Amino acid sequence: MVDAVILEEVLQSIHNWFVRDSMTVSGCEVSDGALPASISSDLMATQWYRITGSVLNDGLHQHPADDLVDETFDGTIQTLVIPRPLLMLVEEIGDWIEASKKGSLKALESPYQSESFDGYSYNIKSGNGSNSGSSGLTGWQAEFASRLNKWRKVG
Repeated sequence: MVDAVILEEVLQSIHNWFVRDSMTVSGCEVSDGALPASISSDLMATQWYRITGSVLNDGLHQHPADDLVDETFDGTIQTLVIPRPLLMLVEEIGDWIEASKKGSLKALESPYQSESFDGYSYNIKSGNGSNSGSSGLTGWQAEFASRLNKWRKVG
């Protein structure tokens, strides 16, 4: 299962939201945890969408969402068409992050390669050499950079 927080981090890092449609909404009322029928009827089951301009619901959600908070807002709702292979990779990234938290991976998300304390010195990682284009990246971004590059947009 794809974690919305990790998916949002990945989409931000590759500068690609895979926006299909974008609608500006004024007075959009989230009621009983759901979008208005006029909006939700255009969404397919399990389709991802992004809300911006809301106070309580900004971010990624999957239809039908169970995490919306009742509010009325002016903003934007973007329907997304995220490729299935990318969603599968995001699941793999989530597994990698969990494994790194448990210490079962060698590559943790620290930017430091080494440190010493008597006379203090440190070395910053220069990126994972096996991932082209990952210079300066650490953690999952360095580990998966080469596999994410095909979806990356500039800027």
